[in-house]
Amino acid sequence: MNSRGKMFLAIGGAAFIAAAWGTIELGQRVATQMVANTPLHNPPPVTSDLPMAKPRVFSEQETKIFLAAAKRAENIADPLQRCMAYPDPPGSHWSANAVRAYCQYRYQPIMSLAEATDLIEHGKAAELDQRLSDALQAQRTQPEAAGRLDRIFATDFDNGSFAVRSLLDAWKRDSPSSAFAYAASGYAYVAMAQDARGTDWIRNTQRDNIDAMDRLTAEADTDLQQAIKLNPQITPVYVAMIHAGGISLGRTYALHAADAGLKVAPTDFSIYRQFMWLMTPEWGGSLQDMRGVVATGLSHAAQNPLLLLQKADVPAYEANVRDCCDRPVLSQQFGNVFDEVGTDTLMAEAGRTAARNNLPTVAAVYLSEALRFNPDRDDERRIRAKTVIAFGAPEIALSDANKLIADRPGNVRDYRVRAYALVSTGDYQHAVTDLQTAIQLDPRDVWSQSQLGRIYVYSMREWDKGWDISSRLIQDHPDQPSGWILRASIQKRQPRAGLDDTLRYFIAHFGNDPKQQGMVNEMRRLQAERAQAASGGVRAAALVRPVSGR
Repeated sequence: MNSRGKMFLAIGGAAFIAAAWGTIELGQRVATQMVANTPLHNPPPVTSDLPMAKPRVFSEQETKIFLAAAKRAENIADPLQRCMAYPDPPGSHWSANAVRAYCQYRYQPIMSLAEATDLIEHGKAAELDQRLSDALQAQRTQPEAAGRLDRIFATDFDNGSFAVRSLLDAWKRDSPSSAFAYAASGYAYVAMAQDARGTDWIRNTQRDNIDAMDRLTAEADTDLQQAIKLNPQITPVYVAMIHAGGISLGRTYALHAADAGLKVAPTDFSIYRQFMWLMTPEWGGSLQDMRGVVATGLSHAAQNPLLLLQKADVPAYEANVRDCCDRPVLSQQFGNVFDEVGTDTLMAEAGRTAARNNLPTVAAVYLSEALRFNPDRDDERRIRAKTVIAFGAPEIALSDANKLIADRPGNVRDYRVRAYALVSTGDYQHAVTDLQTAIQLDPRDVWSQSQLGRIYVYSMREWDKGWDISSRLIQDHPDQPSGWILRASIQKRQPRAGLDDTLRYFIAHFGNDPKQQGMVNEMRRLQAERAQAASGGVRAAALVRPVSGR
């Protein structure tokens, strides 16, 4: 094969990888939605000291060392020990006390919604109340149980579904004097209000949605106020009230709830997280307000080291780790933002933003740290799996994909992730199996068909199978380039007839596509080369043709 042909194949092979992928803390659904919303205000421009700091972007070597240590930790079966053994980001100065407290907070035993449902449905509401009372007492008196009741509410009752609504209504009927029943009901009403409201700016939200939100927050307030009358020590009540005030019942209501909650529990992490959300500029606060929440929390950090996590909040906002609200993203400063440990939510956002901004070392580190503290982050696990392969860590990518598939075996995206990881190790046969499964789950999955064809053509030399896939792609998706690229590759390499027609079609239909210019240029070069060879053949034939009549 000549050098031009090898170049053509190299472009096709490289496309296999390049085209493969386009590249607060309650940790639960509603809390995440709240932070994702920016619906009240366009915040003023943020002035920050961060641009003056020296950028902190992890080197490839630092990232490889970090990922090797992360892999060792992720092989530990016990979740708490795994969290404790995990490496901190390269060059960071994370407080050991804060890390230990956060690991304990995330992995402490909590009652599941299934357990609560079983107790209610079997007439054992009194036992449910006792278990929640025990969790509250542990939260108040045992350092290793900090936030236990808050975690139960955030995990079990931060739910806007009508199935949970009917369950909580039954609990209130069965236990009309239960403060926990009213607290859980009000908490869930706030989740329903958030769902009704949606995630857009308030100016873009339909009136019907706003009306539904207001009705639901009024229901929430009735139950939450009743819970306080019965037992003012239940901290999730104040978390829900701050949220309800922020989205519907008014800032005065929210600030009163924060003040009342911190008087009851001056070291409660979840109340501070919700208070911090309320103090962001998007929700009517300011950077100075945010700094005030941090300072108040830090005055209690000796009693609850979780409050040290708030040190990252203001610099994370200044650097715009969320990549939102038409503000500059200072992604090269993320290493400075998280010089001290932040919440898994903030680090997940930083990891996603770094991936979008083509900083794979930063993405790999902070996506890993987010998963360290919250392994249920499926989207972050998918992104990390794609990212770490570049640093020679396919084992982590495969482990991520295996976990995703084991948890939800019907998700087509996860078979694609694993196929990508398998290709990076040269295990084409198992990659083929995963791509075939993905196509079975979604016959319209063009990406998986294209990648399967690429494996057949560029790696396994199974021309007929590659040809069948190219034909299927061309038939079903003639306006997409992948089928035509596969066909041209096979026609060039095997060879097969029709290459000139394929080149003409591709250049005519994709010549103005900015994403295809590399392939368009290569096909034009090949087209010119073939035309030159053909004309040379004609001239040679003329030179040896016998002269007639002589």
